[in-house]
Amino acid sequence: MKIKQSDRKFVVAVVILLIVMAGYFAYSMLGNHTGKLPVVMDSPDFTLQGLDGNPFTYSANNTGNVHIIEFMFTQCPDICPATTYNLVQIQEELKKEALFGSKVNFLAISFDPANDTPQVLRKYADRLGMDMSGWSILTGKEEDTKKLAEKFGISITKMPDGTFVHTATSLLLIDDKQRVRKVYRMGNDMDNELILNDIRTLINEKGA
Repeated sequence: MKIKQSDRKFVVAVVILLIVMAGYFAYSMLGNHTGKLPVVMDSPDFTLQGLDGNPFTYSANNTGNVHIIEFMFTQCPDICPATTYNLVQIQEELKKEALFGSKVNFLAISFDPANDTPQVLRKYADRLGMDMSGWSILTGKEEDTKKLAEKFGISITKMPDGTFVHTATSLLLIDDKQRVRKVYRMGNDMDNELILNDIRTLINEKGA
């Protein structure tokens, strides 16, 4: 039985498509095994206020380290303290490797200045075991921190009772070139070992 010219062209097109798809799949799988993290976006420069009342400026000119940034507020009943607790566990593992505070820093940015005074934030840090040799806890005007969060793709909504609802993916991994390389879910959904491995990947990448 002869195959029509049109049918032959269709079969050839399907074969080419399958080859392209197989190649793309193989490339994707190889990419997943390189250990490299993709660049999600550039991190914006910003200036907020530290617990000592002095301005804290984060920019490409003064980073140099790998950073984890957490958007939070202390009156959060669940996800924020759970996230900070997990970050403290990661902090302790990094300290064992002499990385915390020297090559890796954590930033906690509160978007609730009305309640999160320096005194409240210090008590929060003490209660959860945040080692301030590697943490910076920052505040700013509510509108400013909300706009900053939006630049990272994070939504923050103030409720009528004064509490906040925010995107569950408000935890960011940023490399030494001020680029967001990973965005994580917060709270009990965090995979601490994955985050540790991602941090180590960026440190090794920096040293390469």
